[in-house]
Amino acid sequence: MFLKMKNKISDLIDTISEMIDVLLQINDPLTEISDCLAALEAISSQIIQEENIPRKTITQLQKIEIMFETFLNNSTQIDENTIKDLKKQVILFKSIFVDEIKAKLNIVFFPYKASMWDSLASVYEAAAEDRDCVVHVVPIPYFQLSQNEAIPTYEGSQFPENVPITHYSQYKLEEQEPDIIFIHNIYDNFNTLTCVFEEYFTSNLKKFTDMLVYVPYYVSSFIPYKKGEGFYPYDLPSIKNIDKIILVNNTERDIAIKEGIPSDKLLVLGSPKLDAMVKALKSEISYPVGWKEKLEGKTVYLVNTGCLYFANQPFLAMERLIDLFNIPRFIDNSIIIWRPHPLTKTSIMKYTPHFLGYFKDLTEKHIKGEGKLYKGIILDETDDYIPALRAADILISTDFSLLRSYLLTEKIVMYWDDMMPKGSLLPSNVFYYALNKSEPWYELVKKFSKGYDPLLPNRKGMAEKVYVNTDGTSGEKVYLSIKEIVLCASNNYVS
Repeated sequence: MFLKMKNKISDLIDTISEMIDVLLQINDPLTEISDCLAALEAISSQIIQEENIPRKTITQLQKIEIMFETFLNNSTQIDENTIKDLKKQVILFKSIFVDEIKAKLNIVFFPYKASMWDSLASVYEAAAEDRDCVVHVVPIPYFQLSQNEAIPTYEGSQFPENVPITHYSQYKLEEQEPDIIFIHNIYDNFNTLTCVFEEYFTSNLKKFTDMLVYVPYYVSSFIPYKKGEGFYPYDLPSIKNIDKIILVNNTERDIAIKEGIPSDKLLVLGSPKLDAMVKALKSEISYPVGWKEKLEGKTVYLVNTGCLYFANQPFLAMERLIDLFNIPRFIDNSIIIWRPHPLTKTSIMKYTPHFLGYFKDLTEKHIKGEGKLYKGIILDETDDYIPALRAADILISTDFSLLRSYLLTEKIVMYWDDMMPKGSLLPSNVFYYALNKSEPWYELVKKFSKGYDPLLPNRKGMAEKVYVNTDGTSGEKVYLSIKEIVLCASNNYVS
């Protein structure tokens, strides 16, 4: 029996108990007695479905049914003593029911993009190992938004093979009424690039659960977000529908509270997305087909571009990118992995559709095609970014989620700016700066190929300076914390 059903039955038993209190006050209580018997029948129909038959509970229920039937057949039997005895038996029934029937948690995960599943994966793994819960993973459909159309998209087939998937058409929220829903996208209709189907808006999900949990699909920045300066996740209208928000540090919590988010909604437990990186660093690398031969013996530069990289002045952006693509031409034994954000093409269709042909020409013809113009480039469009991070010796990036995961490797970062942005939780001496005129990127890459890395000691433990639970336990702690909160809130919870 799921927790929500157990709570409903518990509430129904309380209603029966309250009804008993008024039987003496009613001249003709036959209707009320019939209602109590109907309630007991409804309870019985649920209890008998239990895998392990709760015999004590059934015996006590039958005893109460007999007492009510006696009243129904002969209302003169109703007096203070019989009412007192019946009340006592109902209280005992609830106690036996609560103790004998162990509730399971009904949990569902609603991811939308397969490439963002890593933000929920370790939470799911903790739940899947718990015998006290039943878990469903239900990838939800969404629209890719271009200037002229909304393209329906479903990525259920792209999830890891070891994750059992339930198709969204087979999962009925109104029937399941899950105890806990985990999501990693709360943007509803407020995102300009993608939009989940309306039935999965937070306002609709909240109708069917008492615990809607938001685990961001990204790792929050080491540069605290500021209102009015780009991305700012704390003032979304959908936050009012969320019961718990998972945050990466107390700095984030303080900002959220100042924005008016109730402190009891906020749990500082780190990012489960980092768990995936911790796990990967302890495992053998499994590269996509064809990578290993190209990477062997090479210095690997990973170039990371954001989803809006080509959304403004796309030709200038391409020019900068091609400059980096030339690294293998003047640095012996070097290779570039370019990992554009999974929504790059979507953002081009939305903001710079005139550039789409040039983008396809670059990726399909000159990088993936037979041409030799960029033979030293690997285009990484896989759902799993971990192999690229593992392979990289140097990451070239600005402040994106990929960089934040890369901090765990403690390898070289060439930050695409001339200095560390103000307010950073990281010290400035952990990165090299590509646009620093005293040591520009094209001079740095020459030095890196010769082993140059004076900042190596500074990078030790840099992720721990920003994030909590960087030891791979974030997802487990998220699951256990939410479970405890749900059980404590339940009127069936016995401490």
